[in-house]
Amino acid sequence: MRAGATFGAWLAPMLALAPSFGWAQAPDAGDAALDARIRASAAAAQGFQGPLDGAWTLAAASGQPLFAFQLVDRAGGRDPLEGVWRDLRHPAAIGDVAAIDTLTRTPDSLTIGFAETPGAPPAQVQLKLGADGGWTGELRDGAGATAVVMRRN
Repeated sequence: MRAGATFGAWLAPMLALAPSFGWAQAPDAGDAALDARIRASAAAAQGFQGPLDGAWTLAAASGQPLFAFQLVDRAGGRDPLEGVWRDLRHPAAIGDVAAIDTLTRTPDSLTIGFAETPGAPPAQVQLKLGADGGWTGELRDGAGATAVVMRRN
């Protein structure tokens, strides 16, 4: 595991590979017990993560996906948020994931800033937490302002 990586960030891809290792099927009680222990360990690791940790999609209010975000939020909110983004408006290509420049949160708001094009003014996403736990707000970039929603993947 690389320096600075969280256990949850390491464990999630491993669990995604579980079917290829044969962990998805439990043919006997021994395998079922192992499967239960792995799931319990994953749940415990997730308990060390904050509420924003994980994969998110920012979409226009119309539903069109715009950007994918992968955020790292350590439990307790003491450490700064970290993350990467990818533009979903074009097919995935090698090297099209970039670090988020700024992430600022309060208990009921989140601001995300990132440069879509090197040298251009950064895109700014301002979100408010709704009563239903969803995030809504506005994306401001070179194209203007767009009403957006952010949902966990």
